[in-house]
Amino acid sequence: MKLELTQRLHQSQILAPQMILSMDILLLGVQELEQRIEKEFAENPALEITEALGKDRDARTAAKDSETPAPAEAELFSQIDNFQNFLGQSFGENRFKSRAESSNDRSEMLQNTEGKPGGLRDLLIQQIHLQSLRSKITEIAEEIIQNLDHKGYLLAPAEEIYADMSGREQKEDFDLALAAVRGLDPAGVGAENLQQCLLLQLARDKQDYSLESEIIINHLEDLRQNKIPKIAKDLHRTVEDIKDAIEIITSLDPLPGARYESSPTIYIKPDVIVEKIEGKLQVRIENGSVPQLNISETCRKLLKESRGNPAVAGFVRKKIESAQWLIQAVRQRQRTLYDIAVAMVEYQRDFMEKGPQELRAMRMQTIADLVHVHISTISRAIKGKYVETPWGVYELRYFYTGGVEKAGGELESRRNVYRQIGELIAEENKRSPLSDSDICKRLQEQGLDIARRTVTKYREQEKIPASRLRRLF
Repeated sequence: MKLELTQRLHQSQILAPQMILSMDILLLGVQELEQRIEKEFAENPALEITEALGKDRDARTAAKDSETPAPAEAELFSQIDNFQNFLGQSFGENRFKSRAESSNDRSEMLQNTEGKPGGLRDLLIQQIHLQSLRSKITEIAEEIIQNLDHKGYLLAPAEEIYADMSGREQKEDFDLALAAVRGLDPAGVGAENLQQCLLLQLARDKQDYSLESEIIINHLEDLRQNKIPKIAKDLHRTVEDIKDAIEIITSLDPLPGARYESSPTIYIKPDVIVEKIEGKLQVRIENGSVPQLNISETCRKLLKESRGNPAVAGFVRKKIESAQWLIQAVRQRQRTLYDIAVAMVEYQRDFMEKGPQELRAMRMQTIADLVHVHISTISRAIKGKYVETPWGVYELRYFYTGGVEKAGGELESRRNVYRQIGELIAEENKRSPLSDSDICKRLQEQGLDIARRTVTKYREQEKIPASRLRRLF
């Protein structure tokens, strides 16, 4: 054991708090940004939300104290004034709405929002109480309903559910309650698996579905793999008989309860607006609901009056600096997002003017080079943000896609390749569907340098079945 002194040279990157804040703000969408500003406004008394861009700044200038501030405070006040002037710049966005107007918009939106509908369990419990059942049966049925998932299936086999209540209930009562649940609407609820669900739905109709039932019981996997000739051979029926039975089976609902479980509606508010005005594409950042931030005049005065109290002066100075950092981060987000959007729209001009079929292959590095920022900045800026174009609302990431090289050396957008594969499959002869090799050859004839395994990968990403599953007999 010994002590010694050593020298070591190494590099490290330390992010300043301002830089960390700027990266956090850049990641936020317009709705998240509004929430972040509301939170900061509630916590920082140095932040002020105003309604207009010019008149408040002029009023603050006229109301300044005539007393000459100390050098350090004069420098801080000068920085504040620079920030206020900086706020007058625009990056294609609309004028900020007033706080009152924004609040009224939110109130009106909440009043017009549809209430949350009742789920599957509520619907079934309402029905079970309309049945002429003994109270004990109704009580057991309610417990069974609570053991259903959102699709309408039992969370566990019926025997296991009964075992949990075997000390309290009789088997006969449990069977009656389970039958009552399975007799409710929608048909098929209360099943343990897909086979039972489909059979319960067939049982509602008093017609003879013996062939359909036999296919469901013994050949459901063959049906999934589209092995219609095999099913016909095993059941000693014609292919046409099997096709008629399959048509009835496919009309059944494999997830009877799913349509009653509504997921919350997600409202998309685009961060970038692209409009064609007088024949020219115009880009602006959507900040209509984001309040305008300034440095509070009250804090400026308090800083002047607290010269004899270092604790108060330090507190106020810290809050003012924090407010400046937030204002700078918000404005930097606007500037960065605007520059990226302008570069992207120019690069995708054919898409904006002619439609989605003209989407060009575009990588993040391409836009990063045009805007002169790091690729990580592009990634942060477009994350979770949307753009409204003349052709609809798209996620910004939609435009950043690789491609397949064409005969002329250009890149064809991957999404256009998806579309071409979909068009070839839509036009194929369903009795002799195109294999992935056939699709590959046709795309190569159109000038695309694409491999068969790439076609398979793209087809699977678009959730298009393989050729044997698309075949009609």
